[in-house]
Amino acid sequence: MIGQAKYKREERVSFLLTIDGAETKIDGVIYVVDANGTSEQSEEPSYDIEAFYDGSVVLFKHIRESLVSPRA
Repeated sequence: MIGQAKYKREERVSFLLTIDGAETKIDGVIYVVDANGTSEQSEEPSYDIEAFYDGSVVLFKHIRESLVSPRA
């Protein structure tokens, strides 16, 4: 078992994502908590995060907890 997820649904967070070779900080809202990880990885919880990016609302899926931080 992985342990309890650090963030809850609808919590405002930031996360890092590599886009076109550059690390980008994106602000969003937790949409889904995958407390047991995903089929791709089971080392840590992951999240589906809804964010406004490049002019559209986007659902970023399976963002590892280690890449997420509370939004200041």
